[in-house]
Amino acid sequence: METNDYQKITKNLAPMLNALSHPARLQIMLHLAKYNGCQARSISERLPLAKSTVSEHLSKLKEAGLITCDLDGTCSNYRLNDAGFELLKIFFTEFIDLVEQQRAEPQKCCPAAKLKGDTLLHVTEL
Repeated sequence: METNDYQKITKNLAPMLNALSHPARLQIMLHLAKYNGCQARSISERLPLAKSTVSEHLSKLKEAGLITCDLDGTCSNYRLNDAGFELLKIFFTEFIDLVEQQRAEPQKCCPAAKLKGDTLLHVTEL
C-alpha cells in the first residue's frame, strides 16, 4: 500500500501518536500542562532521564507540533502548543468516530471468497 493510499485522518494523526508513543514524552506533556513554560533542565530534574535524552524527546514533541519553544535569553522555555493539542483532540476524535462507524456496519473482508479448511477458495472454485 502506497502512502498516498492512506486516509487523510491517518496521515494527520500518525505523527502525533508517534510523538506520544513513549512514556517519557507522555510524562513531559503532563508536566508541561501543569507549568506555563519550563526549561529542559527543569524537566530532566523531574524525570529519571539525562538532559540530552529529555532534549531528544522535546524535539520529537515539537516536530509533531504538540509543544512550542520560546527563547528567553539563553534559555529555552517549552510549553504545550494549544493549537497542536487541539488538532490532536480533533484528529483523534475523528479517528475514533470513524472506527465506531465502521464497526457499526461490519463487512466481510473477502466477500467473493470462502474458506475451506486451511485453503482460501474463490467462489468460482467451489
